[in-house]
Amino acid sequence: MELEREPRRKPTPPKSTPARGPAPASQTTVTRTYTAPTEEIVMPNEQTYAREVCVVQGILFLTIGLIGFVVTDLFSAHLSASHNAIHLASGALALWFGFDSERSARIYSFAFGSVYGALAILGFALGKPAMATVGHVAEDRFLWKLIPGVLEFGTADHILHTLIASAFILGAALKIKRVKRMKA
Repeated sequence: MELEREPRRKPTPPKSTPARGPAPASQTTVTRTYTAPTEEIVMPNEQTYAREVCVVQGILFLTIGLIGFVVTDLFSAHLSASHNAIHLASGALALWFGFDSERSARIYSFAFGSVYGALAILGFALGKPAMATVGHVAEDRFLWKLIPGVLEFGTADHILHTLIASAFILGAALKIKRVKRMKA
């Protein structure tokens, strides 16, 4: 048995009224718009600590670079004018990349951590017992005179470089999941 279908009707267009002023009260139409309640969408956002590490280390480098001009044996390190200038440049770059983007902060953290790690390893490997001429002027067991009288690294410098390298590399490698809340 075949079912009969009702023929489709064409929708009637709304009647337009000439624009001669306000419509009488009997012809006024009210349009209501209903919106669904907004839901909160929770999206996991995977990030690294690289940006935070860059910003914190950048501030520390700038601070140590400035203090190093006054206190040349801060933390028993061998701070010279060129060493402090390197700290200031490193701090400015770290802040730049820390505020730039997650990707650039990770790249900078890996690169910068690798450079400081290499400085630490080379310092312990190439350092010899000697008397420093810059910064903390004392006998040092692992003194590496990269540029004698200008840029010298001692045991304290190597330990600090190891800590700095570890912080940057771990900051770039460790991923965190933060919850990003958005309105639907």
